[in-house]
Amino acid sequence: MAGFNDLIAQEEIAVGEVIAYVDTYVGEVSRENAAKLALGLEQVQKDQLSAWQRLYEDSALQEEMAAVYQRHWSLDDLKQAEDETTRQIVAKTVASGYKVETAEGTFFPVIDYTFYQKYYEVMTADVRAYFTLMAVESEATPVKDAALMISWEEILRRAEAQEKFIEEYNTSTQVEPVRQLMERYITFALFGCNNTPLFSYDTKEMDPEAKEAFAAYIAKGSTGEFSALIKDYFEVLEKNDFRLTAEVEAYRKQ
Repeated sequence: MAGFNDLIAQEEIAVGEVIAYVDTYVGEVSRENAAKLALGLEQVQKDQLSAWQRLYEDSALQEEMAAVYQRHWSLDDLKQAEDETTRQIVAKTVASGYKVETAEGTFFPVIDYTFYQKYYEVMTADVRAYFTLMAVESEATPVKDAALMISWEEILRRAEAQEKFIEEYNTSTQVEPVRQLMERYITFALFGCNNTPLFSYDTKEMDPEAKEAFAAYIAKGSTGEFSALIKDYFEVLEKNDFRLTAEVEAYRKQ
């Protein structure tokens, strides 16, 4: 591990170099060290993400990507862009464990957590479970343009899965990042988003699909702090005829 730590400590190390190192040695070390290699790679990706994002700020690149994307509204088409510069940037992005996303008419890279699936068999159970949770996020981001991109049912399901991770792997190094992720989902469940609010801005009535999802979730009889929170919240909502009132607002802000 000393060689790996020296590698990632270099100021101008390329993500591709770290990937090559991990690919070479991840199967030759213990599960614990394999997990450390994968998490070290993730940290390098996080550290260098802003530099990759700046690369995508080039106006000519954005225009070319928009032209390609708008033909079939598929981000995969960017890999076959006619413009060589665009095609090479996308190829290098993918090879470095990122993927291209779009929001508000802009294209940008994010970490592609499905990239870590090739290491699943050799890492510890907790880190494998962590990367599995994160892959769900990168495959279907919950929010774009201040609007929910997944269903209310999926919000509740993901939050429950995150809580189960925290309970099952309570000594894991990844508890805190999962806890932070879960806090986002609690906010989604209690408030929604600016462009997908839990309550109508006009009528103050609860979104009917959310109401149905909450009721179905409670009927499952799940246990845990999150399910208890949703159950208590639903009781307050029911008491207030599923409208945003001062009592409901006070409950969700406590």
